[in-house]
Amino acid sequence: MNINIREIQSNNFKIMNFHHLMQIYENNYHLFKSVRGLLSNKSVLSTIVINSNVMQYEPITQSKYTDIFKFYYKYKPSPSSNTNYSIKPHIIFTLYKDAKLLEAKSIGQHRDFDSNIDAKIKINLNVYFWLKRILNNNAIYQ
Repeated sequence: MNINIREIQSNNFKIMNFHHLMQIYENNYHLFKSVRGLLSNKSVLSTIVINSNVMQYEPITQSKYTDIFKFYYKYKPSPSSNTNYSIKPHIIFTLYKDAKLLEAKSIGQHRDFDSNIDAKIKINLNVYFWLKRILNNNAIYQ
């Protein structure tokens, strides 16, 4: 049997990355848990204010163990117009209630079941920093 050292190191790296990804999912769950407490009804489209940031919660499906939804920033009206607007991101969130994990995927990853762990780490780490800034800072996205 011919064992390549590079393959062994690559497999160890993937295991470490998977563990890291699961920690990001757990952290995202706990950050979103404080946001979720502000929602009066988790089954309808809702607008909430978090530290002067207006956020839109858009449920897609709900079941006993998972909630799939979109969560995005709603911009304040500009002086020239009186309407609020939102730029819907191409991110779909899956909240696993029993495992206490929050996974963020792009629409492409959600549709194609993409298994590239680097892309998953990148998008979920960005969501982690985004949620942390919204919860800790005032008017950061204005």
